[in-house]
Amino acid sequence: MRPLVSIIIPAYNAGQWIKTTLESAIQQSYEHIEIIVIDDGSKDDTAAIVKTFDDKRIKLIEQSNAGQSAAANRGIAESAGQYLKFLDADDALSPNHIHAQLAAIESDSNAIADCSWGYFVNDWQSARPRIESTNQDYENPMDWLVESLTKNEGMMGGWKWLIHKAVIERAGGWNSKLSLNNDFDFSIRLLLASSGVRHAPEALYAYRKAETASLSGSRGRKAMESAWLTTKLGCDNLIERECSERIRKICADRHQMWLFQFFPEFADLAKQAESEVARFGGSNLQMQGGRALGILLPILGWKNVRRLQQLAYSSGWSQVLAWKQSKRIQQLEPKSLRSSDR
Repeated sequence: MRPLVSIIIPAYNAGQWIKTTLESAIQQSYEHIEIIVIDDGSKDDTAAIVKTFDDKRIKLIEQSNAGQSAAANRGIAESAGQYLKFLDADDALSPNHIHAQLAAIESDSNAIADCSWGYFVNDWQSARPRIESTNQDYENPMDWLVESLTKNEGMMGGWKWLIHKAVIERAGGWNSKLSLNNDFDFSIRLLLASSGVRHAPEALYAYRKAETASLSGSRGRKAMESAWLTTKLGCDNLIERECSERIRKICADRHQMWLFQFFPEFADLAKQAESEVARFGGSNLQMQGGRALGILLPILGWKNVRRLQQLAYSSGWSQVLAWKQSKRIQQLEPKSLRSSDR
């Protein structure tokens, strides 16, 4: 008997995207699925659009806004499938996605299935698989983590995986205290609860890059507290499993990366991150940026550079950066598919 796969879609104000996302789910070549949409208190027409779909496999759950992590946990609780797949409400799955991932782990349900992924802006079919060193099978999930965090982009989205329910029960669900970067904690626990990773190259996940991406949305106090906590929890779990030089370096660099973000606006979080960097043996990670940053860093040091950046942001420079980011994002898609050319 074919196993049931539950596709879980937490959604908040996703009205402009949810139709495409749902179409990609219902058009899966593997048809023995249920699609659970958790409308997390949306203020737009997300729920109304979901209700227009005449497909008995779709189940809509409406709840008061509680955050993406809580919505994902609600989806887990309501699911009937032996396997779970998380899908963001603005992304899409290739038609053979579920079939390919399921085939990869049916012989070992304690393993989790990885997928290929690529960016898109407007048309998800323009997404092309990223070439990553982790596009292979791993018997030791720690090796996948090290490769991903040191050689690739470190993309650890919960959407990457097809997961047997028993594995997620061992790992625990999403941490509802987390918002920004909550996948870091979740994916680490998931990997450590598994017997390994099986890569399914035919399964492509199309990851949307919003043209109107805002820098301010990820710079608030709540977001930064989440970044601190997910980093602390994730690294503690890594060190508990393997207290090695390679893991200590990863944890030191990860805290240093966020230290650059915390300072100087969130001095308490910066102090805690700095303490963790020292605990793990220090980090040689450098701030990343353009030509001006490269000139100023040796002269002023990174803390003074961050103070200057903070002053520039408050003076309106963040709007310039947002414009530049939008331009970079547009380059991800072929010119013929960009919205400005339609």
